Amino acid sequence: MDFKTLKLSMEKTFDGIVNASRDGDLPQEKDVAQFVRQCRQLHMQAKEDWAGEAEDFAHLATQLHQAVKNQDVEEVVILVQSLNDAQSY
Repeated sequence: MDFKTLKLSMEKTFDGIVNASRDGDLPQEKDVAQFVRQCRQLHMQAKEDWAGEAEDFAHLATQLHQAVKNQDVEEVVILVQSLNDAQSY
């Protein structure tokens, strides 16, 4: 998948995760797992000058997946906000 398509797909997946957590619900685990896969693909495609940021982003996505598995709504909300902040950065 090319970079632009991957990024658009990630944004769509992340929007669904944000919407679920905004309502105080846990996002679907399958959606978060897909997001983690997308983040890892992005990291593999990252240019050297932002590979570190891409790796950190993928790590946050993995933490989010674990929080969803643990059904920890508070942690999910915090991690979604952290991902949103990191995405802007």
